[in-house]
Order: sequence, then C-alpha cells, then structure tokens
Amino acid sequence: MKKLILFFALTLGIFCSFSGNELNAFRKSFQRVENKVAAELFLKTEVTSKDLKEKITINAYKGVCKMMMAEYVSNPLSKYSWFNEGKDMLEQSIKMNRNVENIHLRLMVQLNAPSFLGYSSDIEKDVNYIKKNLEKSSVSEETKKMILNNLMANDKENRFEELAKKYKVV
Repeated sequence: MKKLILFFALTLGIFCSFSGNELNAFRKSFQRVENKVAAELFLKTEVTSKDLKEKITINAYKGVCKMMMAEYVSNPLSKYSWFNEGKDMLEQSIKMNRNVENIHLRLMVQLNAPSFLGYSSDIEKDVNYIKKNLEKSSVSEETKKMILNNLMANDKENRFEELAKKYKVV
C-alpha cells in the first residue's frame, strides 16, 4: 500500500511540474529520483517538447536515470545492461548536442561510477569543457548554479572552486 501511495504522489508531482518549461520540469523531477519507483516513473514520462535541443537534453537525463537503475536491481547482468543502455543514450545525446548540461551529466556519472566499469576516460576533457563554456552557456543562472552545486559535491579535487565562487556557490 505504501508503494502505491508513493507511486501516486510521485506521479502527481511529476505531471504537475510539467505545466511550464518541459526541460526545467525534467531537471527538477530528476533531482527527486531517489529509488526504483521514482526512476521507473521518470523513465516512463513522455517527452512532448517540440524543441529538438530540449528533447536531446531530456534524453541525456533519461540516459543517466537508466544508469542509476543499475543501483536498484540485484542481478549483475541486469546492472551492467542498465548501465550500458543509459551510457549509450547519454553518449548519443552528447554527439547530437554537445552542451554544458549534457557534459555535466556525463561528468557526474564518471565521477561516481565504479572504476571497473571503465567510464572515466573523458573526465579531464569534460572538466575543461565546463570550465571554458559554463559562463557563456545559454542555460539559466539557476541551472548553472545547480550544475556547480553538483560538481562541487562530487569532485574531490575541487576543480570548480573558482567558478563556484563567481556564482556564489560554496
């Protein structure tokens, strides 16, 4: 019964949040993915945006969510399958629209993925890309702060400290 109530509460929250900018709603919804039920619901949410770049970035978020699904399954083959399927979606999104937000998503996964998965070869390239392009990026100031908050919390080498100070994120 608790799962059913949680499912309806999450469904209501996600669908109510899509009344405005769809990408912004997906960002906020993604931040609330904390368990398998929420992840499944996030992945089932249909993308209705007509904007191709927005769709691509939403697809990048969905790719990361698929990678997160590996945490919620117990079978090692399923874990690996979820991770690789999400990785492919994320990499495809980056190929189609290389932007600060998509690169940030990949960097976050690389900083947190177990080393045996071998998904860390682009860390320095992604760090440099974000440092070079964040300020001139077209994403909102709120999104830039969200990106920096995420990076500051996950980058043990504090490579974004200078940018974080500029945006008053510490």
